[in-house]
Amino acid sequence: MGEWMDGYIARMEALDEEALRGGGQERVDVQHGLGKLTARERIDKLADPGSFKEFGSNVRDPSARFRPTQKPSPCDGVVIGMAEVDGRKIMVYAIDFTVMSGTIGDQGVWKIAELVKMAGQEQLPIFGIIDSAGSRICFKNGSAGLNGIGQLIRNYCLYSGIIPQITMILGPCTGPMAQIATLSDILIMNAETGFLWLGGKIESEDAGTAEFHMTKSGQCDLIAETDEHAIELAKQAFSFIPQNCWEKPTIVPTDDQPDRREEELLNVMPNDPKFTYDMHEIIELIVDDGEFFELKADFAPNFIIGFARFDGIVTGIAASNPDELSGVMEPDSSDKYDKFMMFLDCFNIPLLTLSDTTAYPPGDKWERMGVIRHGAKNLHGYSNLTNTKITVVLRRSYGGSNITMGCAKMGPDFVFGWPTTEFAPTGPDSIVQAIFHKELDVAKEKGNYDEVYNAYLIPLKESFSVLNMSKVYTTFYTVHAVIDPRDTRANIVRSLHASLNKKEPTPQRKRYIKPA
Repeated sequence: MGEWMDGYIARMEALDEEALRGGGQERVDVQHGLGKLTARERIDKLADPGSFKEFGSNVRDPSARFRPTQKPSPCDGVVIGMAEVDGRKIMVYAIDFTVMSGTIGDQGVWKIAELVKMAGQEQLPIFGIIDSAGSRICFKNGSAGLNGIGQLIRNYCLYSGIIPQITMILGPCTGPMAQIATLSDILIMNAETGFLWLGGKIESEDAGTAEFHMTKSGQCDLIAETDEHAIELAKQAFSFIPQNCWEKPTIVPTDDQPDRREEELLNVMPNDPKFTYDMHEIIELIVDDGEFFELKADFAPNFIIGFARFDGIVTGIAASNPDELSGVMEPDSSDKYDKFMMFLDCFNIPLLTLSDTTAYPPGDKWERMGVIRHGAKNLHGYSNLTNTKITVVLRRSYGGSNITMGCAKMGPDFVFGWPTTEFAPTGPDSIVQAIFHKELDVAKEKGNYDEVYNAYLIPLKESFSVLNMSKVYTTFYTVHAVIDPRDTRANIVRSLHASLNKKEPTPQRKRYIKPA
């Protein structure tokens, strides 16, 4: 090697060593003391051993030349590169809190923006690991950083639905980076160290925490106990998702029999419709090996979303939960459903809806919350889905919820109903109360209210039963088959296999306009 090259190699190696040290051992010790891994340790936990190839390691904060006393800024506080997760290629970035508290500088933000663009063009999933105190206040070129944020946001939006976007918040995430996190498809937060906040005054003790964004804002999909747990959750979520919108998820072999009859399904639903049951029990009995990967579990718990497999085929499940608010479709559950079904459609994942709901809640309170427009998002979204859609109605399917959850005329591929299914424009209880209120008032005075009430209710419920409806196959309320509950899994599996090569054309247009 010529002497002229020796100098370049030595300089390159020195820069690489400086990059590996991050903000220095003292800052690393502080990071560990907070219960957090460093940026590089996080990438090492995520990526397959030896698979990470770093980009942009020589970058530094350009404003350093204006501040001779400024601390070193290796990689400008952002580690980016290409890696593999379980043998699948990905792009990944991790903000390094040991470098100036992870503040986002001019070069760091451009690195992430370019990486997202690269991921989109190469059609590779993007993983983000955020641990940042916000935007860096630069002595010079501050506007360049703002332009970089704009480009980063635009790239996230442009490649949304083309490549999966998974983000982990393992420390603070404030200001513009908070918007990046919520633009992601799946957002995971560390319960102990994660903090998400756009800005402004904090008025509650739990503001910005993982619990806050799970239970109140609905922006968090999964809560982790540690950095390692967050990374494991990211890997689990990734296992259900294909590389990009042009591929399908991998079918995973299973020993769980596709036609397994589940006797226990006969015991979950109570005899008296006044009593509730937990839809999770149904889900766990019908999916492969009882494994269900739920998202947003504590946000709008009256509606359940998550991933499972049926005979190895990845399927997204959207289910009303009678155990919470009788499974009503209120605004939060509508928003939860909306994003999930869009995600499934983008990445060619079948949608299974399990319906047992008393419809949308009526009244001034819900109207003020926009129950109509939130529900309209679901109607608009479901109408435009092209992925495989399977509907199973277990008990009640009343009013607008019947349409929202994939009734026959909304274009599902298969619709099944348990023999307990009831279709109606509104619940029979409400009809009895509305039509026979005078008779019920008299019965209350005479002391035989329950007898009179049931005399009206029981025949009405019978008329709503899917087993008693005349011309059931040609009316608005339609099922392809009334099935034995024990055969629910077998019917779903057969339907999924039948739809593996499904194609559903939609009208040609520039784009559609979703309700506000």
